[in-house]
Amino acid sequence: MKLRWLIVAAAGLVVLAAWGAVAVTYFFFHPTLALWTGVVTAAALSLEGFFWVCAGVLGWSFLAGRRQMLARLRNRFLARRQH
Repeated sequence: MKLRWLIVAAAGLVVLAAWGAVAVTYFFFHPTLALWTGVVTAAALSLEGFFWVCAGVLGWSFLAGRRQMLARLRNRFLARRQH
């Protein structure tokens, strides 16, 4: 398995653990409003981080696959021409 997919899987496990903690807190501890706000906010931030990790991995994959094309374009338009 490639490293980028392991990174996404690890981030996904963190999100599942965070939302699992939300469910456990709700069903077993009957939280106060302050505790509930904190737990849900932490889970929402972990989900936001997961979205950013996925966007970064997809961007990394896209650019890695097109490195040669980008290099050719750079050389075509930005290379110094010798006359």
